[in-house]
Amino acid sequence: MNRAALIRRLNELAEPSYRSFQLKLQVSNGEVYGVRAPALQRLAKHIASKQGIHLFTELIRSTSLSYEETIILFKLFGLLSLTEQERLAYLPALLLFNNSWATNDCLASEMKWIRKNRDIYYPYFNALLEKEYPYDKRLGVVTLMIFYLEPATIEEVLKNLSRVESDHYYVMMALAWAYATAYCKEKEKTLPYLQPGILVEEIRKKAIQKCIESRLVSDEDKTRLKALRQVHPKVCPFHYSDQSPISRNSHQSQSPRQIPVTPNL
Repeated sequence: MNRAALIRRLNELAEPSYRSFQLKLQVSNGEVYGVRAPALQRLAKHIASKQGIHLFTELIRSTSLSYEETIILFKLFGLLSLTEQERLAYLPALLLFNNSWATNDCLASEMKWIRKNRDIYYPYFNALLEKEYPYDKRLGVVTLMIFYLEPATIEEVLKNLSRVESDHYYVMMALAWAYATAYCKEKEKTLPYLQPGILVEEIRKKAIQKCIESRLVSDEDKTRLKALRQVHPKVCPFHYSDQSPISRNSHQSQSPRQIPVTPNL
């Protein structure tokens, strides 16, 4: 299947009412067809089984993609048999299409092969925490949350996440999500970060709220967390700004990032 055939298939699967719903959720600042997630998953698996590398290469070399094409691209990245070096080479090009919370979380969740070689990918995603563009930063946060809140790395990850600087709503919510997830895995190691004064107050309170809402947290711990949420720091850090959809270039005051050269297979 080439890109033209993919677009035809997406038009066949599109639902106008679902498109309207997705637009309200701001899943992308580009074209949205309105194809449901299960249909996209089935389509991606079918393409991956039929020499999907050809479509993957065509999509990744495009200058712009619709939301659904981006999701297919990210799912193919997770499904195709690539070497570790090829995956690391493709990642910078994939970042160019990561422009919303929805594309971000799809890409992060599809990279299940990270579990087999965590050490190889850890430096790359840890470095994303220092990027300027918020969805690069969010990808670092969410990927570390999914794959690196493990005994060998959780302490370093929690420390690195506490140093992330961003007033972007979706970065701050990802940080809260990560600390709540960490609390459910390693309560004693995470609890110090939920005390006032380390995290931005909005992140701290949102993380505690997510813990309280979790079924993995005991009623006794929820009572303690509710009391902790009411404790105020002596100095309150900055507040987030609920930003509207932005472009990647708006966060790059320096020279624009060049499109990476993708490896030949």
